[in-house]
Amino acid sequence: MRYLVFARKAYAEPLRYQDVLEAEGNPKGKAEQAFGEEWLEVVLVPETAVRWVVREREEVAHG
Repeated sequence: MRYLVFARKAYAEPLRYQDVLEAEGNPKGKAEQAFGEEWLEVVLVPETAVRWVVREREEVAHG
């Protein structure tokens, strides 16, 4: 499964998009390996849960 990764290092910061993570089974463990422990908060959003409102035409044709 693919996850969009959002993270921040301080509560005063907003969550920001970081990357896409592909993980089966234990996404938490893979996220910890990929992003380390310097992050205060990491949020994984399943890509299938995203509802695009505006998207580039080329991405729609190929994605």
